[in-house]
Amino acid sequence: MTRTKKSKPGHKQREEKKLAAAAAQANSTGGPIDAASLIEKAHILLGQSNFELAVKFLDRALELQPTNLEARELVGIAELEAGDEDRGREHLLKLFPPNVPESPSHPSPYLYLAQCAKEAQEALGYYSTATAMLEKSIADKDRKGKGKQDSIADEPEDFDEERQMAVTALVAMIEIWMSDLCFEPAAEKNCDDLIQRALSISPNDQEVKLTLASIRMSQSRFDDAKEVVVSLYNDLEGREPFDPTLPALPARLSLSRLLLEHSKHLEALDILSTVREEDSLNVEGAYLEGWAFYLRAEAIKENPGLLKPTSTAVETKEVIEGEAEDGEPMTIEECLSESMRSLIECARLYADQDYEDEGIGSHVAELLVELEKNGVVPAIHEDEEDDDGDVEMA
Repeated sequence: MTRTKKSKPGHKQREEKKLAAAAAQANSTGGPIDAASLIEKAHILLGQSNFELAVKFLDRALELQPTNLEARELVGIAELEAGDEDRGREHLLKLFPPNVPESPSHPSPYLYLAQCAKEAQEALGYYSTATAMLEKSIADKDRKGKGKQDSIADEPEDFDEERQMAVTALVAMIEIWMSDLCFEPAAEKNCDDLIQRALSISPNDQEVKLTLASIRMSQSRFDDAKEVVVSLYNDLEGREPFDPTLPALPARLSLSRLLLEHSKHLEALDILSTVREEDSLNVEGAYLEGWAFYLRAEAIKENPGLLKPTSTAVETKEVIEGEAEDGEPMTIEECLSESMRSLIECARLYADQDYEDEGIGSHVAELLVELEKNGVVPAIHEDEEDDDGDVEMA
């Protein structure tokens, strides 16, 4: 398919109509159509996240060539991405014996099956196979590239993608051992082994470092965890919202939680400011911001010396509120007002989105009751519209 150099008004709509017409033709019994062209169009649709239409193309391709493994894998992926786990899983399992002579030799089907696995051990099995494949490929390419002048930064994009897939799968395995299988005798050792493998593949990966910090926290090695968390924050300090070098929002939320665990309230607020700017509807972001301001107020109560003027940028109103003021640390009253503002917003978002995390809902409700009882008035920012509607927490 040839791409136009410039996108004209209505171009996207016309392309979608063409693809829809092609899909209708693909599902008809007549017409000069072949599986290869259907698969090619399905690739385009998958790239556009148009999973339902991609399924139609791929279903027709499988009618024409029932043994086409590429079509079978792609339709399984498309069904999973569209939300039908049972159908997606059914298609992917047909890539394995006894349906075919040999199991897939590439990691993709294993990774998708791991994500929709019904049991923890099943997921681990698929992840283990996928990571073994990826680590072998990475090691082979490392050996071939040894002695050359090319740096990792100059490696092909698919090699970087392999590294990312490998560490993501290893982190997913660690999460299983730390949650579903946390009481297993081998859980701690397996977590240590897996994180070392991830670090050997990508030692500077932020998600890997976050996972390392979580492991150390679970092992009560708090100083080690704090060292990792502070190092991570130092790497990100000063980056503006929407900076492409910032980790994904879930990783930043995890880092904020870990910073709060170590009483790094202002550092957590610094990271959360980027989350709130990029996604103002994020429930957890609003919750953690309110909780961080609350904890900061509590810290000042215990240590009034925190109110002394500081030259550190993160401890000024400029960073916390996004406004250039006097550079003085926020008072207890200001922190509590900001906390209440964020928590009220979180409560509204929680109700609007019918958010599933009951722990956040109950904690926000508890904090708001306490703040109201103590006569705290929510802060009002100049760019906010007044909204006096009451919110009821589940």
